[in-house]
Amino acid sequence: MGNVFPGYMGLADISGVGQVRFSDASISAKQTVDAPDLVNGDWDHDAYNYGKIEVGGSIAGPVTETFMSGSGGGAGLWNWGVCRHGACGILNAEDVTLYYYCNGGGSEYRSRAFSGMLVNSLGFSCAAGDVAQFTMDIMGSSAAPWGSSNPPPKTDAEKLLTWDKVGIVITDGGDGDAPTSSLELAYSNFDFTISNNLNPVYSLGQKDLFPFEIVPGMRTITGTLSIYNTPQADGFNTYDLYDAKNPCTISFTIGSIVLDMKVRFHRIEPSLNPNVVVSSLGFSGLTHQSGPAWED
Repeated sequence: MGNVFPGYMGLADISGVGQVRFSDASISAKQTVDAPDLVNGDWDHDAYNYGKIEVGGSIAGPVTETFMSGSGGGAGLWNWGVCRHGACGILNAEDVTLYYYCNGGGSEYRSRAFSGMLVNSLGFSCAAGDVAQFTMDIMGSSAAPWGSSNPPPKTDAEKLLTWDKVGIVITDGGDGDAPTSSLELAYSNFDFTISNNLNPVYSLGQKDLFPFEIVPGMRTITGTLSIYNTPQADGFNTYDLYDAKNPCTISFTIGSIVLDMKVRFHRIEPSLNPNVVVSSLGFSGLTHQSGPAWED
């Protein structure tokens, strides 16, 4: 083989999760060289400094049956990206080794390990008639030198999660703002993004230019339901009609796991066209998200 290698032999190995199949992964250590404009007796830049190092990127692909439970005893991508731990709501930091290709024992660089990786955001989407998809934006605290080890073989079969295994049930919180209809509600699309709003922290006098700490922020949840027809979901005209302690609940299934998400719905946005009538209904996660899938 020449100097061009196929990427299908690559792999992402995540401690605490297991080996992950994906359609795209872009993780790297980024650093800029800054050259400020100075009065320095020359028309070219002669003074420079190295900028801070930012470790991170994204992983995206189809949702498999190990999305919640992981492989080889791992906890799964959901637990890594969403579950908060302890009284302060910390996240699990994992190490990610990304293998780029297999070179049959040669010495070319083809793998790299990234340490202290946290999930900045986790996105989930599923359209009727399709396979559910995930995307993860991750951030870390260090990157090891390039390695030359071949990826471990991953030959076990996994079933992809199709739309018929993603179910949705909406429960009103008691103040009447959940979508309702005389007909049974049916959905064409469901997507949401859970953001942990990570903050990389740098300190004076630190030993290198990597962040010495990554601090999770408040969790932000946004999403959209696409509903056939036009259910009753007009929201409220005045703020005092809301009952702050009783949000609606979206109970959704991912395979065999049922999760409850506490939300407030936005006003419905119907779309009229010659084809099937589909309305868009946005939502925001509100109040404490409880349960084993959200915290422990």
